[in-house]
Amino acid sequence: MDADRAHSRAAGSAAEPAMSVWQRLAQPTLSQRPVLTHARIVAAALRVADTDGLDAVSMRRLATELGVSAMTCYRYVSGKEDIIELMLDKVRAEMLLERPGGTWHEVLRDSALRFRQVVLRHPWMTEVPGRILFAPTPAHLALVEQQFTALDGLGLTMEQMADVAGAITAYARARTHDEITRARLRAPEGWTSGGEAREANLARLSFLLEAGDYPLYQRYVRQTSPHEDEDARFTFGLDCLLDGIAARLDLPRRAPR
Repeated sequence: MDADRAHSRAAGSAAEPAMSVWQRLAQPTLSQRPVLTHARIVAAALRVADTDGLDAVSMRRLATELGVSAMTCYRYVSGKEDIIELMLDKVRAEMLLERPGGTWHEVLRDSALRFRQVVLRHPWMTEVPGRILFAPTPAHLALVEQQFTALDGLGLTMEQMADVAGAITAYARARTHDEITRARLRAPEGWTSGGEAREANLARLSFLLEAGDYPLYQRYVRQTSPHEDEDARFTFGLDCLLDGIAARLDLPRRAPR
């Protein structure tokens, strides 16, 4: 019986979720004069990631950047995942609209445009592991709250509001990820646009098209400009998505909330 109880206590303990970095941040610090702050660690991590990518962020590299030992950093964060989560929250805070106003359509459109703008400044965002990317952080909740506020009062259920906000965010994330990935593929070749990449690969493309199995794609190659406007491509798809949501849910586009 005692063994069973011990096993039960151990199982219950193992099932308890680990304390998040946000819970630890809320706890009082023991030192009255901390050597570091979480803000300094995050700022250093952002500088490294923006310059050299997310893989370059390590406790040793941050310690060097901050002029301290790696063990000093461990007094403030438990490891790299904590740091990435703090970085992610800092970048998400940049995505918040300062004065969201207008219709739901305008707020969600501005939110998606801001998302792309911020991620293009921090392309390492496309490298964040999913288990961290989808972890709730204060700025993430603030972004969702901002989107929900724009949709509130339109007669939607909370589930519909979440689906609409999620669809806009998913589009912005996927489209921006695609843009950054293609830019990374072009960089080693010295290509500055998708048009240059297409021109460079024209011989390979011509071989695939000459059999006539892809007439519509062949027409696309002939009739479209090799110079792509990423801004226009993003906003066109975004506006199609927003118009589709408005039509599906019978939502006004221009009327005030």
